[in-house]
Amino acid sequence: MDDRRITIAELREQQRHNWPKAYDESQPAILRLLRTYDMFSRESGELMSSQGLQSAEFDVLAALRRQSPPHCVSPTQLCSALFISSGGLTKVLKRLETAGWIERPANPNDGRSQLVQLSESGKKKAEDTMTLLCNLHRKWLAPLSEDETAQFDRLLEALITGRD
Repeated sequence: MDDRRITIAELREQQRHNWPKAYDESQPAILRLLRTYDMFSRESGELMSSQGLQSAEFDVLAALRRQSPPHCVSPTQLCSALFISSGGLTKVLKRLETAGWIERPANPNDGRSQLVQLSESGKKKAEDTMTLLCNLHRKWLAPLSEDETAQFDRLLEALITGRD
């Protein structure tokens, strides 16, 4: 099976010939942004898989690692730091606890709930995976100069802040 995808230039040429209105009104920059996201997501997903992680699991480990030691928060605090529902978080936490990457100590402020704490092995997993992910980031930005990377960052920030 051929895994080659149509290029944005080919897509635009097809639009120009067969769908002029779409050609005139679509934004090639958005098409390229979406293609880049798709390609990067695939590679980062493969990286996570090679580490025995799903993306949501790494997000939880990374969110915990960003906390000051002992890297412990309530599930509510954790949920607010992530793009995940509380039901989805519960499933992720169970997988991470089974793997030994988090612990669930009792909440001293509420005996009915448990906190989420990064274990030593979870801290190592988060740090090792982050190193690999940062290497992937550098690989993806390698075609750009330092100045172009900084400009690209400013442009993306402008797009994000312009939508808030």
